[in-house]
Amino acid sequence: MAAAGSTPGTPGTPRVLRAMNDRAVLDLLVVHGPLTRTRIGELTGLSKPTTSQLLGRLEAAGLVHTTGSLSGRPGPNALLYEIDPGAGHVAALSADPTGITALVADITGTVLGTER
Repeated sequence: MAAAGSTPGTPGTPRVLRAMNDRAVLDLLVVHGPLTRTRIGELTGLSKPTTSQLLGRLEAAGLVHTTGSLSGRPGPNALLYEIDPGAGHVAALSADPTGITALVADITGTVLGTER
């Protein structure tokens, strides 16, 4: 029998905290669009190493990718990260007395097609 608090998914475990941080960053990217690692750290309060690890995880999972860089500051250009629109799609159907409408959108909410 596992000790109390040792099961995966238990609140406060590293696994749960990583999932919460990943979700927070994805939410920020949806709201703000492309962000640098530094800006993500500022908005979340996460350290630079934690933010870098988090972005590496999300990139490896195919959820985010780099979309360019931000220049004009001292030091190297900062990479911009955004949600990868191809990471997922959603389909919706709406039925009414005159017919059915189908819609497909990518994970960012951009409508890719509709059919009535």
